[in-house]
Amino acid sequence: AVLTQENKPVAYASATLSSAQSRYAQIEKELLAIIFGLEKFNYFTYGRHVLVQTDHKPLLGLSKKPYDEISPRLQRMLLRMNRYTVTLQYTPGKQLIVADTLSRATCPDIFNDNLCDSPLATSETVLAIATKSKWSELSSATKADEALQELSQLVKNGWPSEKCRVNLVARPFWHCRHEITETEDGLLCRGSRLIIPESAKIDVLKKLHTGHRGIVACKTKAREYLYWPTMNTDIETFVERCLVCQKHQRANAQEPLLQRDLPERPWQKVGTDFLTLMETTYLLIIDYFSKYIEVQPMNRTTTACVVNAMKCVFARHGIPEELVSDGGPPFDGNEFKTFLDSWNIFHSKSSPYWPCSNGQVERAIQTFKNSMKKAQEEGKDLHIVLLDYRITPTQGLKSPAELLMGRRLRSFIPSLPQNLQPNFDIKEEKAQLLKRQQDQKKYADRGRKPLPELKLDQQVWFKLKPKEPWVRGKIIKKDSFRTYTIQSKNGGVYVRNRIFIHPFKSDTVTNHERTVEDLYDAGPEISPASKQTDLPTSEPRRSHRTVNKPLRYRT
Repeated sequence: AVLTQENKPVAYASATLSSAQSRYAQIEKELLAIIFGLEKFNYFTYGRHVLVQTDHKPLLGLSKKPYDEISPRLQRMLLRMNRYTVTLQYTPGKQLIVADTLSRATCPDIFNDNLCDSPLATSETVLAIATKSKWSELSSATKADEALQELSQLVKNGWPSEKCRVNLVARPFWHCRHEITETEDGLLCRGSRLIIPESAKIDVLKKLHTGHRGIVACKTKAREYLYWPTMNTDIETFVERCLVCQKHQRANAQEPLLQRDLPERPWQKVGTDFLTLMETTYLLIIDYFSKYIEVQPMNRTTTACVVNAMKCVFARHGIPEELVSDGGPPFDGNEFKTFLDSWNIFHSKSSPYWPCSNGQVERAIQTFKNSMKKAQEEGKDLHIVLLDYRITPTQGLKSPAELLMGRRLRSFIPSLPQNLQPNFDIKEEKAQLLKRQQDQKKYADRGRKPLPELKLDQQVWFKLKPKEPWVRGKIIKKDSFRTYTIQSKNGGVYVRNRIFIHPFKSDTVTNHERTVEDLYDAGPEISPASKQTDLPTSEPRRSHRTVNKPLRYRT
C-alpha cells in the first residue's frame, strides 16, 4: 500500500499473507489489501475523505451490492471499511507503478487479520428467529449428516486447490465454497442461507409448500433462507406430486386440431346434434362434405322421435355411410343401435363435454342460431333462413346446395335460366375443401401443442364435469380421436377427451444428485493418467485440400 498526497508518496507499507489468507479468493485478497492500507495509515485516513485506487475492477460493483448477496467474509471486510469515508476508483495496473512494484518486495511481517475470520453476530441475525428446540434438531441432523460433516471439516481446515481432491459427498458445494461458513451451534450457512441436512429436507419441503403455492413461488421463498445442492429439483418434484395441487390443478391447454378425413363424396358422412332456440328443440343434421344442413323441429327428444326424423331426412338425400354424434341419451340406446344396423350406418361418437371433438356440427349450430335470432326479430320464416344458408357459397367454394345436388337452387334472388343448369366438378371442389380445411387447422393450431398419449392401466386424474375438481381413475381403454375410457375409484366407467385427463404423479419425493445451478461443476473429475488410458491411440486428423500447381511448375 502507498499513501500519497497530490500524487506524491507520503508512506509505504507491506505485509505477508498468512497461510489461510493465501487461500482467499482474488477479490477477497484485493479487498484485504485495501483494509490493510486504511488501517495501517489510520492516523491519516480516519475522519477524512480517501480516494482508493485499485486495479481490480470487480471491487467497484461489490461495494454497491446488498450485504445478503455476498459471502460472510466479504461482509465483515466491508463492515471494517465502512468506518472510513472511501471512494473506490479503478486504475489499470500499468498506471499503479509504485504499488505494483513494491508488492514484489514484501516484508516478513504477517498481517494479523483474525477479525476477518472470526464469527460476528451480524452473520447469525437471520438464524435468531427460530426456536432453540428447532435449532437443536437441525444441529443434531447436521452432525449426523456425512456430507455436511465433511463440508464442516473443509470449512475449518481449508479447501484444496483442485476440485478432484475434494470428497465426492462435498463436491456439489465446490462452486460456492467461499460463501460457506459455520456457526457456533454447528450449523452451516451459504451466506445468510441455512444449509439443510438430508434428513430434514422432507419437513422443510412441507413447510415451503404449506400454502400450496406454485413451483416458482416455493423456489423464490426457499432461496431467501435455505440452500442444499438439489433444492430446485426437489421443490419441483415435491410440488408436482402434491395430491391436493393435482386435484385442483388447471385444465389442460388445448391441443392442435385433429383433422378428420374429408369424405369422398356428398352425404357420405353426416353429423347430428340437438339445439334449442326460443323454447323449441331442433334436430340438426349436417353433411361433412357440402356443409348442407337439415333442421327438424322435435316435440320430444326420445329415441323413437329421433329415428323417425332421421328416416325423413335420409329418404330425401339418401342413406349416409357414417353418422357422428356426441353419444347422448337418444343416440346410445339399443333402439337407436338397431336402427343404424338395419340401415347399414356406422356410428362414431365424439367425446362428452368437449364440443370441439364434433366441431362441424357445433359450428353449424352456432351459425344457424345466429341467423334464426336475427330472422325471428324481423318475423321471417324458418325455411327462408334455411334456403338462404344453403344457396350462399363460401369463399372459393360453391354453395352447400350445389355441392350436394350438383345444381343451383332457385331462390328470391333474380337469376338467368342458364345459371340454374347443373355444372359440377367434384374433384376440383374436394381439392378446394381440403385446402380450406388445412388453412383452418394451421390458423387454429397457433400456440397449441399435443398432449402426451396415455397408456392402459395408467393412473390418472380426470374430470366428471368440466368445472368440477379432478378425481382419481385408471385408463382401461383407448378410443379414437383422443378419447379414453376411464374407471374411477368407485368403479364407475366414463368416456373423456384427453383435454380432461391429467397423468397422476406419486407424492413420493425422489432424491436427485444435481440441479441446474450445479450442473456446470458437478461433473466427475478425470485424472491425467486416466485420460491417457481412455483416449484412443490413433493418429491426429490433419485437414488437407487438393492443390493444383500452375502449368509452369509441373514437370
